[in-house]
Amino acid sequence: MAVSPSKSLVLVCAAGGVLAALAAPGQAASAPRGWAKPVLVSKTLAHRETSLVLDPTNVRNQMICDPSGVPSVDHGQSYFHRSSDGGRTWHEQNVEGATDLRQATFEGGDCDVAIDRAGTMYSADTWLGDLSVGHSTDHGKTWDGTPLSGTSPIIDRPWLVGGAPGTVYLSYHDLQCCSPAAMWFTKSTDYGKTFSPAVPITTANTDGAFIWEGNFVVAPNGKDIYLVYSRRSSINGISAGVDTESPMSLWLASSHDAGTTWTSSRITNLPVETSTIYPAIGLDKGGYLHVVWSMKSSKGNPVFYTYSANAGRTWRSAVPLNPGHVGWAPWIVGGHHRGEAAVAWLGSPDPAATQSTVSPWYFDWARVTVGASGKPAIRTGSTTKSPLWEGKQTEPEFEMVALDAKGLMHLGMSIYQGRPNGGAWSVWNQTETSTSH
Repeated sequence: MAVSPSKSLVLVCAAGGVLAALAAPGQAASAPRGWAKPVLVSKTLAHRETSLVLDPTNVRNQMICDPSGVPSVDHGQSYFHRSSDGGRTWHEQNVEGATDLRQATFEGGDCDVAIDRAGTMYSADTWLGDLSVGHSTDHGKTWDGTPLSGTSPIIDRPWLVGGAPGTVYLSYHDLQCCSPAAMWFTKSTDYGKTFSPAVPITTANTDGAFIWEGNFVVAPNGKDIYLVYSRRSSINGISAGVDTESPMSLWLASSHDAGTTWTSSRITNLPVETSTIYPAIGLDKGGYLHVVWSMKSSKGNPVFYTYSANAGRTWRSAVPLNPGHVGWAPWIVGGHHRGEAAVAWLGSPDPAATQSTVSPWYFDWARVTVGASGKPAIRTGSTTKSPLWEGKQTEPEFEMVALDAKGLMHLGMSIYQGRPNGGAWSVWNQTETSTSH
């Protein structure tokens, strides 16, 4: 769960280009062929966890959220931003209706956004008592919601997925003695007004007492649901930026009855813990599952990728997408064809880049295509010609990428552009203009 960030942005510069910051939308680093210039969503209402969603009925309608810190006494909710022109401009969004009960609570913890197939927008926001979920059926103009959506005692890191009109799926994990030990699933079929009793996805067991929940995906039929998570035998490394040498494992939780019951199977064992908290999963339109995570290697801290062509029964051997480089907080989304996926992360070509080094940082991307041989073909690049930041960098917890109907990538990205522990997060949006690059 996020803690309150400072609202002042400190940009550090030095002669000779040792430290350089991208300070305003008009000064955005030039984009290479295939990408529009990055758009600054906010340099004050931002944090290290950026969620992004596109309206499937009209890509001009988009939402982003970042946690503001809980309890958000001064702001009342997490930082929500809305665009009605396809990401060219962004405006702060109040997701609490004038009369709904969420006005009496102080949200600001982990947040997420979703849009169902009819264009209804949903917001999730944690507070010290529960999880609030809001909905808007008029593209963000008016909102209503409930502050009590979960049934476990302490709620952290919600994930939302929109489904059929009026349907929204929700997962979250709880906290038991400072580390997540159980994950839960619930759903609403009345536009988020009421939710079914939460059912356990998985809990601590002999394979690992400490678990951390990645995101989940829902098949078009609404019955097949897949969630990725990690298991640890140690409490170490449960926070972003804490790397340990303890081994861990990645797991797939699956439900084939619309979330009523769940089973888990191991994806892979890892020699060390992932470098950022959340693994990410995508489901393409041909039924392939795609998973990414970042982890220290013999050189650099690459983003690793694996896929399953049979609903998670078996997985391809993992491969690095950016060998020898550093990649933090990757996100993956399944493509419009079988075997296709798109990935985004905060990356550096400096293999020694850490939170204490002066290094160049970019928004990086990858396109993965699995051919008939089963071997993935990988294309990678950066979304700007020059770094968005050169200096010390704090790890985001996750970045996010979404695909529009044309298959173009839209990024929601967090980047730290200030002094360590100075609270200088900014949130950005960037749009792919061509997949031919």
